[in-house]
Amino acid sequence: MVLRPLLSLALLGLAAAQDSKDSSSADVDGPYIFEAADGWIAKRVIRKDANLAASVEKLAAAAGFDVPLPGRNLKVTIRPPGDPPPSSIPAPDRLLALSDIEGNIGALIDLLRAGQVVDDGLQWTFGKGQLVFVGDLFDRGLNVTECLWLLYELEGRARAKGGDVHFILGNHEVMNLTGDFRYVRNKYRENAALLGEKLEDLHARRTVLGRWLRSRNAIMKIGDEIFVHGGISPAVAESKVPIATLNDALRTGLAADAWPKVKEGHLKLVVDGKEGLVWYRGYVKDPIDAGKMDAILAAVDARRVIVGHTVVENIGFVLGGRVLALDVRHAKGGSQAAIREGGTWSRLHSDGRREKLETGAPAPSR
Repeated sequence: MVLRPLLSLALLGLAAAQDSKDSSSADVDGPYIFEAADGWIAKRVIRKDANLAASVEKLAAAAGFDVPLPGRNLKVTIRPPGDPPPSSIPAPDRLLALSDIEGNIGALIDLLRAGQVVDDGLQWTFGKGQLVFVGDLFDRGLNVTECLWLLYELEGRARAKGGDVHFILGNHEVMNLTGDFRYVRNKYRENAALLGEKLEDLHARRTVLGRWLRSRNAIMKIGDEIFVHGGISPAVAESKVPIATLNDALRTGLAADAWPKVKEGHLKLVVDGKEGLVWYRGYVKDPIDAGKMDAILAAVDARRVIVGHTVVENIGFVLGGRVLALDVRHAKGGSQAAIREGGTWSRLHSDGRREKLETGAPAPSR
């Protein structure tokens, strides 16, 4: 292991205007796992003798490593890349869905435990059930790396038990993977400099997490329900482009040496700032009418669309049950997820309370 001393922050040359409320700075973080000729290089920011330092360690090809989480360490095993996830799968008997965690590791763990997805030791206890994260794990919070590794590791643990984890990319994942860092906290800018990396290198294609994220879906059909971060706009529905083609377009763009200019084509249907899958907001704020929503559902042969991205006071149905809105302010103490068992959706609170969701009950926006 090689330790590098903390650099003077005055020498970091940090760029980009940050939120004036962001007082974060370099702190414990990692690991970031980079490809090497015969294994991996793990880079961390650690605390040593009351100071921060960069730690660089060589890992064997099939090595495991620890990720510090609140009150425990998570043992993570690097897996071969494998094939990209399918765009459509049958519905499991149990499913837990949540979105917009934004680096809040405490809220993520609390909800997973409340839904009995994991036990106190973070072992998978959901059997053949499935966990769906509907985008925006990045930005705003200060434990993005820990959240990423937890979902990465749970995917492997779930599959060993017959279950699965699905990570649907949101606009903040796409932003971070394509060099748009306008919402990144100072902590990560300073940590990158401390580690001798550019910010864009932390989740580049040569990293384990960067490779994994670039293989994920932007939209997924599970049973008769569609999971997508922003939503399916009328323009996307009218294009009649299959969802598998849309996922392939995003993966191809993310795998390119340079992010292509998005002006037209299938990729535009995914990432367009107004109509694209990861950005659309037409279901909750000034929602489209029921007739247009029915046309969208008919175009994708689905009963419902399940989305994050647009904040609601409480998780619940909108547009007469045609949409289930998941995005709540986890950082404000009202963390929630949605859980489906026996075909019935319930609102799950982090203390374990459940409330059956009524199809006609709206989730008021704020």
